[in-house]
Amino acid sequence: MLSWPEPRPYPPPAGRKTAIVTGGSQGIGKATALALALSGWNVVISGRRLEQLENTANEINSKTMELPNKRGKTMVFQGDMTVESAVKGMFELALDAFERVDLVFVNAGASSDDVPIQDVSIEVWQSIVNVNLTGSWLCAREAFRCMDGSRGYLGGRIILNGSISSKTPRLYSTPYTATKHAITGLTKSLALEGRQHNIAVSQIDIGNARTDMTASMRAGPGAMQANGTRLQEPVFDCNYAAKEVVHIAEMPLGVNVQEVTIMATAMPSYVGRG
Repeated sequence: MLSWPEPRPYPPPAGRKTAIVTGGSQGIGKATALALALSGWNVVISGRRLEQLENTANEINSKTMELPNKRGKTMVFQGDMTVESAVKGMFELALDAFERVDLVFVNAGASSDDVPIQDVSIEVWQSIVNVNLTGSWLCAREAFRCMDGSRGYLGGRIILNGSISSKTPRLYSTPYTATKHAITGLTKSLALEGRQHNIAVSQIDIGNARTDMTASMRAGPGAMQANGTRLQEPVFDCNYAAKEVVHIAEMPLGVNVQEVTIMATAMPSYVGRG
């Protein structure tokens, strides 16, 4: 019979909190890594492009140097989150450097062009599944292995970046929408399993944060609508999404935000599309 541990004190009684942020070199990941570091967390950011990662880490560290009493250190890990050995290496780096992992923000993701299903290649489908779903599962599995008590401490938090598309699709987006719906199932399954290990698992669904990925929504013909037309859509500063991640991350582990949506107020293609 399963038994549930008593929620441990949080933040940890000794030492600085440590977070891993995948897809941390730009956009929402970069903003979240900075927000965590400014709040006193040590952070490991991961991605595929080393120069971009190093530039981001240097930028974050230069800003946190101005806050000596709260300063967290940011380190980089170059790797592909769809590769099992790379995911393990990322966690090993965090543990070697900081001795613990308290938070994993599973943020790395990929999207595809607006293409009818008849024209989607198996290569495109598999690529999106690998990044958005398999990579997220690999990161979550390794997080559980770090937080389940087998490495000397029990508990932690995982936050997965879902999407508005985890609830409602855009037209011609079967690979992306299918994987983001799957993230909701993954999050719920992880949250259920996490109870016995004092691991809290959340999903944040972000709609139209201003990033490179959403640049096409606010320029040219705009974003695909349900009726097949295109419309330029409003976006919002991704720092607000980052602040929401930090807000959840700093809650006691006995408290969980299972799912939260943050979006541009006038975004036409979510609330209005059913």
